[in-house]
Amino acid sequence: METPPYLHAIALPTPFPVGDVNVYLAEGKPLTLVDTGPRYEPARQALHEGLAGLGYTPADLEVIVVTHPHSDHCGLAAELAAASGARVLTHPLNVSQLADYAAERTRRLAFYAALLAEAGVPPDVVAHIDSIRRGYARFAEPVTPDGTLAEGAALRLGGQEWQVLHTPGHTAGLICLYQPERRLLLSSDHLLRDISSNPFVEPPLEEGGARPRPLLDYVTQLQRVAEMDVALALPGHGLPIDRPRELVAERVAFHQARAAAILTRLQQGAATVYELTLALFPHLDPINRFLAVSEVMGHLDLLEAQGQAMSRCQGALRFWQAC
Repeated sequence: METPPYLHAIALPTPFPVGDVNVYLAEGKPLTLVDTGPRYEPARQALHEGLAGLGYTPADLEVIVVTHPHSDHCGLAAELAAASGARVLTHPLNVSQLADYAAERTRRLAFYAALLAEAGVPPDVVAHIDSIRRGYARFAEPVTPDGTLAEGAALRLGGQEWQVLHTPGHTAGLICLYQPERRLLLSSDHLLRDISSNPFVEPPLEEGGARPRPLLDYVTQLQRVAEMDVALALPGHGLPIDRPRELVAERVAFHQARAAAILTRLQQGAATVYELTLALFPHLDPINRFLAVSEVMGHLDLLEAQGQAMSRCQGALRFWQAC
């Protein structure tokens, strides 16, 4: 299956281990850019060159869609909107992260520092992770969305109507865009061909609320996509996906196998999340250790929901054990 002639993928370099990010330009009225790349000079140059190759400049943009508020997907939104007057659209759950960027980052950094400490991550590693994550702030800047795209909303791209799908998991407010006649999905980071999306642990939506369980949401939304009539998915990273249903089955099986491996370890005795990451991934740099903590917590949430694992606090640490 081919992509429609009005839709163009532009790969932009990022400073992150994930590598290039794909943004998508939809020609027609309104001229729309789906995601922007990070606030990073090589990405900026590649975007300008990609637009120029199609006969446009940033000033021509009329709509910017932000699929989720990670800087590799939203970092250039503010300057592109300022250059063009384009309307910025995203899911309602992303608005505070985009508009109140500094305050929301401060809140999240405090949440993650406490979470890592409770997980048993050594203080020096927590401090190193915190320093790296604070440095990532330079790859985006605040932008106030002009409107929101909730589940079921319609968006006009290339003269065709696309449906907005709210697919929480990788982030709470991630959206995909679906064109039913073409059986085409812009899957952002919800479904990637060559790597498994990490459902990031995030703070409660409201202070004092329950922590979200992103892996549970992610698996539910993967299965939702598998049940849809999708022939081709265009992801936020990597190559197009021409067998989305089979790939979803692989991803779900991967998470089930990882959860089973963690349960096997817990059957040998209680452990902190940090100890579980060391058993699964003994050699990681600090930022990948953070990602490992997030991933393992997701699988523990899955085991807890299935009644196979439970946790208890002992002093400042939380220990997990098999039921």
